[in-house]
Amino acid sequence: MRKGKKLACLFMTGLMAASALTACTNEPAPAASNAPEGETTTGKAAEKTTEKASADQITLRFMWWGGDARNEATLAVIDQYEKLHPEVKIEAEMNSDQGYIDKVSTMLANGTAPDILQQNVDSLPDFISRGDFFVDFKDYPELFDPSGFDETFISQFGTFDGKLLALPTGMSCLATVANTAAAEACGVDLTKQITWDSMLEEGKALHAQNPDYYFMNVDTKILCEYVLRPYLRQITGESFIIDSEKKISFTKEQLVEVLQYIKDCYDGGVFEAAEDSATFKGQIHTNPKWIDGKFVFAYGPSSSISLLMDAIPETKCSVVQMPMAEDRVSDGYFADTPQYMTVNKNSEHVEEAVKFMDYFYNDAQAQETLKDVRSVPPTKTARALCAEKGLLNATVVEAVDLAAGLNGRSDKGYTTSAEVYAIQEDMIESVAYGQSTPEEAADNAIDLISDYLSGLN
Repeated sequence: MRKGKKLACLFMTGLMAASALTACTNEPAPAASNAPEGETTTGKAAEKTTEKASADQITLRFMWWGGDARNEATLAVIDQYEKLHPEVKIEAEMNSDQGYIDKVSTMLANGTAPDILQQNVDSLPDFISRGDFFVDFKDYPELFDPSGFDETFISQFGTFDGKLLALPTGMSCLATVANTAAAEACGVDLTKQITWDSMLEEGKALHAQNPDYYFMNVDTKILCEYVLRPYLRQITGESFIIDSEKKISFTKEQLVEVLQYIKDCYDGGVFEAAEDSATFKGQIHTNPKWIDGKFVFAYGPSSSISLLMDAIPETKCSVVQMPMAEDRVSDGYFADTPQYMTVNKNSEHVEEAVKFMDYFYNDAQAQETLKDVRSVPPTKTARALCAEKGLLNATVVEAVDLAAGLNGRSDKGYTTSAEVYAIQEDMIESVAYGQSTPEEAADNAIDLISDYLSGLN
């Protein structure tokens, strides 16, 4: 309720400011004066025309994060749209993914959010629960055509309580990328299914024999999504937090088990020491050991496979199936979307923003330009066009194909809220840095999550 009052207050402040501005601009114009010597009537008319054109100019702000390829492609699509619609100016606000969620959260709270925002899939459900911030694309059937999306996919990714509040930017998954040269050098068989046990045992043996090599390129945040939660989902078959019941799905013993596993991987040299990999957190493709071929595998979303591959251009990369427990009750992994696009409901130009999104997703030139910079395209038309022109990264498509057959379910919701994500990462870091035992870290995390859940009630 407090949040609602704050937003209402901000809204009223904005209305008052707008009213004051309108009052100023509606004052009677001063009487016409004779033009200064040398100024022609034609010149004054041209000046007025320019002023009117400037007044009619629509400016949209579009904020996203991404690497060079994504930035260049997105800027090219913006340029295409502006040439088709000279009355529209789209200001690009490019960001790193570091701190992006906090930035969006602050902007939404204080009313300064851009017209169009790329959204993190983990944080969006939390934003939606906090306020009515985003446009329902179903309200604009004449401006946006969603028919290119698979109905089942968009109902699971983008639809909230029957409203199409977000557009998936692609079909994606978590991926295990293999450096084939490093695998060959270390005697790792890429045709074998990786299990949690085999990763630990083979990784320890590999590092013992070749101390410069590590089995998996990770950071502590990656471990939340790629190890902690899927490991538990394979045990329980449930999300980390069961949203409908507002309770955790695991026992303390099960949480201790996965934390002990992570500790063993650090202690055994399966993962590079946390203090060494911390420098490259969120940017593991820049880790010199990856560039030098000292990691056999790296975790990454399918939308970032190209970053890992581009970092080692002379080396062949492939993808393998994600780790699976032999006695699992669920695969724990699933096909997903890497990001969303949303339109700010408080935009002064909602309809123009929605029209740009229609171009972004449905225009053939835009589809060809964007290709797979946000993973495998989410619409049937874009996938068909890009496949026909050979524009899709075959390794990315293979990763999505591997995930498409898995039966895990997304745990987006309370599990991926900023507060709970921070608790997950903190407990992993406390174990990785030797600050807590797995038991101590589990106790602390369960207490903090319980406090969070009780606050929801």
